[in-house]
Amino acid sequence: MAKHEVDDMTRQPGTAQWTYPIAPLLPAVIIRRAGEADLAGLMKVEEDCFGSERFNPEVVHAFLVRDNAFVLVGVEEGEFVGSAMALYSDEVSEGKIASIAVLRRCRGQGIGAELLRECENIFRAHNLSRYSLEVETVNEPAIALYTSRGYHRKGIIDDFYGLGRHAYCMEKMAGIRKGDSVKPS
Repeated sequence: MAKHEVDDMTRQPGTAQWTYPIAPLLPAVIIRRAGEADLAGLMKVEEDCFGSERFNPEVVHAFLVRDNAFVLVGVEEGEFVGSAMALYSDEVSEGKIASIAVLRRCRGQGIGAELLRECENIFRAHNLSRYSLEVETVNEPAIALYTSRGYHRKGIIDDFYGLGRHAYCMEKMAGIRKGDSVKPS
């Protein structure tokens, strides 16, 4: 915290220690793997985030049951507040994030970053060397998140999200060496 941001902090007399105000305690968001029983809750997240462009229940179910795919869900006080869906290929050593979604009212709280972190943990557990995703070129918050986590723009796909709605292809090289192993958290 910069010195000029200390308006509501106090300095303890005779010390160099500052006392910071305590932020209000927010309920914890738990990130966990989703199962088939979570389909209805996942569809509510899809509807809130994507409306008519959401994945249909059959596609979400396929992510839930495929051996080379996984779905994560963010849960806060029993409510689904976000999700991530991804595929991976051990053969080509690539993980592909198909979707990261956070309820509109919960955005900006770091839930998307935690979902991304856990996707990457699972990819690392499979010793994958490349992670990829697509993001709409106007989705600046998501682009900033992915860039901050080491993803770079590899290309652009015209009309990926519909006429005039383009996507950046983004990629991150994990730098995993043969023999490295990481367990998902």
